[in-house]
Amino acid sequence: MRKSGWMLAPLAAAVLLSGCRSTACADLAAAYAEVGRKSQPCVEQAPLPAFEAGRCEQNLQECDGDDLERLQAQVECYERLGTCQPEQQAPFFQALTACDSSGNALGNACEAAIF
Repeated sequence: MRKSGWMLAPLAAAVLLSGCRSTACADLAAAYAEVGRKSQPCVEQAPLPAFEAGRCEQNLQECDGDDLERLQAQVECYERLGTCQPEQQAPFFQALTACDSSGNALGNACEAAIF
């Protein structure tokens, strides 16, 4: 019995789209890179520590649901930052620090695992 190609198309599309799905680690890596770019007018080195998305992916299971929500909040906060202007350096870094405030701080086990 011959199988029709149209029956396999939805399966192939699902497989392809699952590879494009965004993850918390990929989102955070992109946000870190963007913060580095946004801070360039004010500093020579990126203000955030190095981030390895692969390490994050391998250890993300150490983060609970609350950690994942906080991680998403951090990413959204970083995305809202404007580009640093030399005359506005202090407010930029205050806003950056606020992204990591206690309300968005990850649990110790999660932070140690993914960073």
